[in-house]
This record gives sequence, structure tokens and C-alpha cells, in this order.
Amino acid sequence: MKILFAEDDMNISTIAKLVLERLGGHQVTVVANGREALEKALVGGYDLIILDGMMPELSGPEVCRQYKDQ
Repeated sequence: MKILFAEDDMNISTIAKLVLERLGGHQVTVVANGREALEKALVGGYDLIILDGMMPELSGPEVCRQYKDQ
């Protein structure tokens, strides 16, 4: 599964990526802000997008709204 993981806390994103890739066998792309999450989501063909609620530039809910409107 191709996963986009948007999280601005480096510790959380590192652990999540490690677990999802090594234990789950997934392909994970990590981004640290909402703007980058939206850009990647629109062109990346991800199976799953996991968003932090509070991120720099755009919040998780705002990313969802803008992604839905595209």
C-alpha cells in the first residue's frame, strides 16, 4: 500500500514510517506540513493519507477540504 503520512513531529513520523514500512510492508512518504501534504496528495496516487490535525501552513482538516475540492 502506498501511504502519505503528514506529521510535523519528527519523532512521531520516524516511528510511524519505521513501523508501517518494516512491519506492514508499505511504501511510506512523510511530509512535515500541510501545504506539502496537499501537493503530494494531488499528484501521488496514494492508497491512504494520514494527516496530523495541527500542522504548519495548512491543518489536516484544511488539507482534506482542499483535496476534496480538487
